[in-house]
Amino acid sequence: MTLTITLSVLAIAAAIFALGVWRDSIPREPGNPTLFSWKPVYMLALVVGILMLVHIANMFGIHTGKFRGKF
Repeated sequence: MTLTITLSVLAIAAAIFALGVWRDSIPREPGNPTLFSWKPVYMLALVVGILMLVHIANMFGIHTGKFRGKF
């Protein structure tokens, strides 16, 4: 992926994360259960965002994998 696509996916994941946290923090009416939980949505967006940050670091030459040295 190019840097432009990676940054776009990171921005979309950040927006979905912010939307999910906001929607999950809305107070609920007593006796009225919610039909949809936003926690899995924003957790998945968080994972995608972290993966994009690691991908950006790898694109700039920062090695993030296992160290294959003597120790």
